[in-house]
Amino acid sequence: MAEIYSVHFGVLNLGELPSEISEIGDDWETTLKAKRAKIFTNLSRVVPDESAYNSVIVERSNEGYGQFISESHPSYDKIMLKRKIKMPARASDYITNRNNAFAEGGDFEAGVTESKSAFADNVKVILRIVGDKDKVYGAIPKLSYALDGKKALLESILNDTYDHLITSTELKTFFTKKQYKTSVVSLINECLTYVVYAVDAGFDDSWIQSNIADKYNPLISAMINANTVNSELDPAGSSIAIEKDATTGRWGVKLVEATP
Repeated sequence: MAEIYSVHFGVLNLGELPSEISEIGDDWETTLKAKRAKIFTNLSRVVPDESAYNSVIVERSNEGYGQFISESHPSYDKIMLKRKIKMPARASDYITNRNNAFAEGGDFEAGVTESKSAFADNVKVILRIVGDKDKVYGAIPKLSYALDGKKALLESILNDTYDHLITSTELKTFFTKKQYKTSVVSLINECLTYVVYAVDAGFDDSWIQSNIADKYNPLISAMINANTVNSELDPAGSSIAIEKDATTGRWGVKLVEATP
């Protein structure tokens, strides 16, 4: 076995995102508020009056809840009777409250403004993994280029601050089919999202390793075998894993390609 390529792609720190990222929350707020009237129109079309409220919301809700608790529940009849009596009485309140909420300056717009910061924070977590191709590349697009064997393009966008290029002899296409690559990249994207949330929440490396990396790495490894990996590579010596790099001090994804 000969290792021909090895690289670790690290997640970005919050301060490394472009300054323009600060506009995300404002753009989301403006866009969603501009759709207030359309959202209200669509809601009103589905539930135009109290009669529709009973058929669309009450009956469907009771049916779904009844299936959830099942008739074997000891209090099934009592629970369902209570729902059937109380819920229709809320029809008038629902219509009134909905109309008020979607009035200009109502609770809908207030809620959007209140949620703006939380929305922006969640987007920033995602961008620390995928980056913004106009300004900064994250671990996921770099991994995608690497799996496609695009050595020159990949190395032109590596950053020594958060990436660690270990071996750069030759880079080959990793998987035999696009769907294998898509599945692995999606799984790693999901895992790194949890890693970033965990880092921000103050969990230490040992906890992240045990509770996240050790759970996802076997799933990733299971997708790397003789049936999925390029025949020019050694599936036993080639790997993709979530780990923390000692050189950059960052969590991320490490790719290793090895030939037989």
